[in-house]
Amino acid sequence: MTAVPLPAPLTGARLGSAWRVTPTVGVILLALAVLYVSGTLVVRRRGERWPVYRTIVFLIGLAVFAWTTMSFLGVYQQVMFWPRAVQIITLLMVAPLFLALGTPVRLMIEGGPRWLAAAVQWALATRVAALLTFPAVVSIVFLVTPFTVYFSPIYEDTLRSRGAAWVLSFVLSGLGFFYYWTRLRLDPVPKEYPHLVSVWITFAEAIADGALGLTLMFGHHLIAGDWYTALNKPWGPTPKQDQVWGGGALWLIGDLAGVPFLGALWRRMFDEDRDKAAQVDAELDAMEASGEIVYGTASSAAGAAGAVGATSTADAVGSAAAVEGDESVAVDASTPVSISHTSAATVGAGGSGEAAKRTRPWWETDPVLGRRYGFIEDE
Repeated sequence: MTAVPLPAPLTGARLGSAWRVTPTVGVILLALAVLYVSGTLVVRRRGERWPVYRTIVFLIGLAVFAWTTMSFLGVYQQVMFWPRAVQIITLLMVAPLFLALGTPVRLMIEGGPRWLAAAVQWALATRVAALLTFPAVVSIVFLVTPFTVYFSPIYEDTLRSRGAAWVLSFVLSGLGFFYYWTRLRLDPVPKEYPHLVSVWITFAEAIADGALGLTLMFGHHLIAGDWYTALNKPWGPTPKQDQVWGGGALWLIGDLAGVPFLGALWRRMFDEDRDKAAQVDAELDAMEASGEIVYGTASSAAGAAGAVGATSTADAVGSAAAVEGDESVAVDASTPVSISHTSAATVGAGGSGEAAKRTRPWWETDPVLGRRYGFIEDE
């Protein structure tokens, strides 16, 4: 005997009107929202900037968690398979993505008490954290979790106990957040790995979702079959059809959740490339200001070197003009000597040509690319 009171038949109207509010969980979610908003206010009082969109997406994540556990999905989670399947995959892959985009770890460091920031930074620097966030470890745990839930006693235990169901809900979202946190790297992480690793892991996750969905849809084993059969519902699909719908929903939602994750991942890659380029530009500007880099044309430098003999290339580049025969060649102050173009004739002109050759980029002196694009003349 299940001793579970059957709710009213699930109709279209019940999709929006059926709710089961749990005050304890509501208080936890509200406390998380208040702590997050308070942290953003602390950051702003310290004169730093906290993007509004981060706050919005974090609150959306909490709202998705609340809707998934307290809406009709929570009402029918004990008596139907497909609402429970939607609930599990949403808690594992959808709500945690929004939470991770809110960068709560960074907020704890920048907007939390000093002791909390120190504790978080210390934890991130430990070897245990580096091991737990290793891509293979994170991916295996994430991919194995739904299989473990469905093909172990855990699933049926959560049907028999509301407390166990709530514990599983928080565990699923915690594991999902752990996965997205380490893959997106918007928050500080113990060690950074190439983003392409996350891209390949995402494809592997999509395959795993498909494998689990197909197993539930076409497998002959009914998950918690005794439980659903004992309910003897006079309405709704049969236990087998219910599981087919649940497997399809799990597969679809799991793959769709990977789309915004890939979008966020690619944007993160582009942002890192842009920041790296800006950093390199700033370093080059500093070197130019200190005189470590002198700009000018390589042809002017070579002409001046031939005219004065022992005069260095850098001194010739710094001149306002260089003498080439009877004509004066103006110095181009926009092109660095180290990457400027030198004609093929200059390259072959003895010692000064060899010096000029060393100032040319590798693609101009490469035998294949140089001939293909006209930097080196065919003999």
